[in-house]
Amino acid sequence: MRSIAPIILFLTSCATPDSEDTSLDSAADTAPETVELEDIDLSDETVLSKAFARTRGSLNKDDQIFYYWEGAIYDRKYADPFDSPKSDYGSPILRFEGFNVARFERVSPGVFNMVTREITVYKNTAGKIIDCWHNAKIDVPSAEFVPVVHVKNDPVNFQISGADVVEMGNMVIFPMEVMLTYESPLPVEDFPEHSAGNTYESSELFNFYTTREALNDTSLKSVPAHISWTRVGQYLPWMKAGQLEGQLIYHAQGQKLTNGWDDLPKKIRTWVEENAPEYKTAPEALSWSSNMTSWRYFKKLVEEGNYTGECE
Repeated sequence: MRSIAPIILFLTSCATPDSEDTSLDSAADTAPETVELEDIDLSDETVLSKAFARTRGSLNKDDQIFYYWEGAIYDRKYADPFDSPKSDYGSPILRFEGFNVARFERVSPGVFNMVTREITVYKNTAGKIIDCWHNAKIDVPSAEFVPVVHVKNDPVNFQISGADVVEMGNMVIFPMEVMLTYESPLPVEDFPEHSAGNTYESSELFNFYTTREALNDTSLKSVPAHISWTRVGQYLPWMKAGQLEGQLIYHAQGQKLTNGWDDLPKKIRTWVEENAPEYKTAPEALSWSSNMTSWRYFKKLVEEGNYTGECE
């Protein structure tokens, strides 16, 4: 099982007041129902974990929780320390958008299983979803057009049993720093054109934002939230960069969607319906097999004969 710590959320929630009509003459006699707020104690580990679950997901096990994000990818090269000084402020080489859809299952007080899968589609800098990309943008020798492998990660499951939290005035932030170093699913010997190295390395930095008002309204099983995400990692396998020196830097922003699937932009909904309709909902069953990643998914495509390496 995988355990993750904090995460947080931002956004105030608006409740539609229930009212009782006590006058035929004036709506002024109709009073909104008072919402009782509880000043929850985030120093209590169980309360904190529950607050995080309400931010990242929902206490209702049947809720399908969608987080949507969009952002840009930059190519980061490092200057030779002995060369003449250089100036380069960088521009995106790609844009992307995607979403995660999740269900939360309570295991015990303060412990939740997060059952999810996620999609990310790559776009050109004009914002169009693409299926072919020229890797000259990252200075690959003998550059060529390569087929884009969009992200289809299923499963992406974790067990939540706590969280880190930062409070700034009314804002509550759940930060998460994930530093990953492990054996790459794509060893250089077997995937010389698609592997950055025998060791997979990346860093992912999350912030989930919400408000005290939202969390203190304990009648809310799920609270509104925003997210920021930064990733630093190796060139993607489909970029066919081999062991080229450099890194990709991702920077994205997003939010929890009030109406789930229906709140996603039309273009990505259409893409999912045509290419991966199962991602319209979270997985029905919990699996503790290895979480899917772009590296494992690429290897799967190759082994199943579904990656030709040619742009159509």
